Amino acid sequence: MTSVRLHRLLLVASLLIPAIVFVAAAYWNRGEVLRESEDTIARTASILHEHARKVFDTVDLAIGRVDDRIWSMSWEEIATPETSAFLRSLKAPLEQAVSIWITDASGHVRAGSQAWDPAVTISEREWFKAQQEQNAGTYISAVFEGKATRTLSFAVSRRRSTRDGRFDGIIHVALSPEYFARFFEKAAPPVPHEAELVRADGEILARAPLRWANTRLEAESLLMQSIASRPEGKVLSGNSTADRRERIYTYRHVVPYPVYVAFGIDADVILIRWYRHLRIYGAVAALSALVLLVVSWLALRRAQSKQQALLRLRQESEQRLAAEQQLLQSQKMESIGQLTGGIAHDFNNLLAVILGNLDLLRKRIKDDERAGRLLEGAIQGAQRGAALTQRLLAFARRQDLTPQVVDVPKLVSDMTDLLSRTLGSNIRILTQFPPDLPPVEVDPNQLEMALLNLVVNARDAMPTSGTITIAARAEEVLRLNEIGLSAGPYICISVSDTGMGMDSATLARAIEPFFTTKGVGKGTGLGLSMIHGLAVQSNGALRLKSAIGSGTTAELWLPQGEPLPEDAARDDRTHLPQRACTVLLVEDDPLVLMGAAAMLEDLGHTVFEASTGEAALAVLQENASVDLVITDYAMPGMTGLELAKRIRSRWPEMPILLVSGHAALAERTELDIPRLTKPFLQEELALAIAAVVTSSCEATGDAAFRRS
Repeated sequence: MTSVRLHRLLLVASLLIPAIVFVAAAYWNRGEVLRESEDTIARTASILHEHARKVFDTVDLAIGRVDDRIWSMSWEEIATPETSAFLRSLKAPLEQAVSIWITDASGHVRAGSQAWDPAVTISEREWFKAQQEQNAGTYISAVFEGKATRTLSFAVSRRRSTRDGRFDGIIHVALSPEYFARFFEKAAPPVPHEAELVRADGEILARAPLRWANTRLEAESLLMQSIASRPEGKVLSGNSTADRRERIYTYRHVVPYPVYVAFGIDADVILIRWYRHLRIYGAVAALSALVLLVVSWLALRRAQSKQQALLRLRQESEQRLAAEQQLLQSQKMESIGQLTGGIAHDFNNLLAVILGNLDLLRKRIKDDERAGRLLEGAIQGAQRGAALTQRLLAFARRQDLTPQVVDVPKLVSDMTDLLSRTLGSNIRILTQFPPDLPPVEVDPNQLEMALLNLVVNARDAMPTSGTITIAARAEEVLRLNEIGLSAGPYICISVSDTGMGMDSATLARAIEPFFTTKGVGKGTGLGLSMIHGLAVQSNGALRLKSAIGSGTTAELWLPQGEPLPEDAARDDRTHLPQRACTVLLVEDDPLVLMGAAAMLEDLGHTVFEASTGEAALAVLQENASVDLVITDYAMPGMTGLELAKRIRSRWPEMPILLVSGHAALAERTELDIPRLTKPFLQEELALAIAAVVTSSCEATGDAAFRRS
């Protein structure tokens, strides 16, 4: 009985096991075919993405060159043949460009790379209206037919503004959709496919194969829904809106532009290879005669599958735990940043009271030399405290980050005390700067934090002792290089250490966000990624060099800035006229209010005080003699910006000066309001008031800013 049952089992197994093996092999191979195809699609999409990004970067650079050339020109100078000749020479090497144009505020072309009808206007064009309404940055239009070229194209435009911010026309480059379509065809594998260049709102800018049956993807389409949910890109499968064919495709965002590239291959083409494999697997399954061998092999496969599943489960658990620890560390650092920003803001209020009163006291103590020295020491101490709060605000990422022309040796020299305290006595720091080093164009606070991060990393790589060298050199890049630098003059700032160095695997991942070799609580893994982001946003690059036992060198490449003339560094506000005003002072902190009022009265101004926005509006309603409003930003109930909006809506000519302990405000506004940072000296307050009053007089007439 047992033998019969065994033979029956073997007989069933001889039919069942090959069938099971066939199905399993077919399922696995289908997944492999799909994965390989998805890799091909992803690689092609990456090629299209890199090409599109370089094209738009080149066009953006060309627009910048045009903007730089005509920056100080009048429209009569722009309309000369020389400007059009320059545009033609600029367009000539740009295969992707159809034409380059400069139009005035009325939409009439004043210079172009092609011949044009001077009577024709583009004021009705989509991109012209977008730039006319507001500064839309680098704006990419939908496809249109050019009035001069009679060619399908889409425009990349940039607004041209007057010095006071009014709209003064646009510069735009018309790009060829056909150029993109030709490149798509060259880059794509020789199988039925579809490639698209799509604007973020669904407008199709280019497509291969070339067709224009529909020029816009609806928001309900699978691609647009996927872009809305995952802007960075993903792999999808679905029917094309053009020909309703099922495709597997992927898309990529062409950062920082509002466009995407999408590429897909027909699903039935992908599965043809799988169908061919099925026939082979069927033949192999039919020839499987050794049942016991098959059974043994199946048992082994099942054991291996279980082992692999357990290993994957363990790896996933470890990865999840690591991710949770990284998240907790990031949240902790964010909380510290918020706490630091709040403390710095309150500390600025205290310093405003101390520094303001000391400044007033200095004017009253002139004969006592010893008291004067003590007073100057106190003032310098308060000013050092103000500098410390600026660094705290930079750590909390609450500073207003704007590129400036920066003298690198001076910036490093100013950081000497901070670096010495950070490194300790066992680390030696050296600086190597040539005497004629040009300045760089970068946000100084960000650069300071970047150097501090690099020095701290270097210190951690030398646990006992060592030397850190901060150096800089000027270098001319002749063409696009391997780290992504465009041609032009640069300053390379390097931070080198004599530490343990990194192996190639660690070096390859060093700038990845959250990647760190430090223990939990000793680093977030964000330092180098933040420095890399600063370099890229500043049109530069970050390069790391390291080897085990040879230390590490971090090179921060930044574009050179134009040196300022000697008299440009002087503060022209010292020549501003002074006049007695009636000032409404708005401040919720009683001590700051009292100190600022005393400074104003000492300057000869008449002061009305208010501790809230509502109280300030009531004072303005009752007193028509107020010449100027000075308001704090951070106040309960109504912020200083909200108060400024309310004042401008009722008294549009009223000068306003915004004072804040934060270097960056939590909200942005369309109002162009002068700002004064706490703490401040009486002279700084006087100069700020004179600048605001003078600016208001120039804009409205000497007597116009006083309300009637």
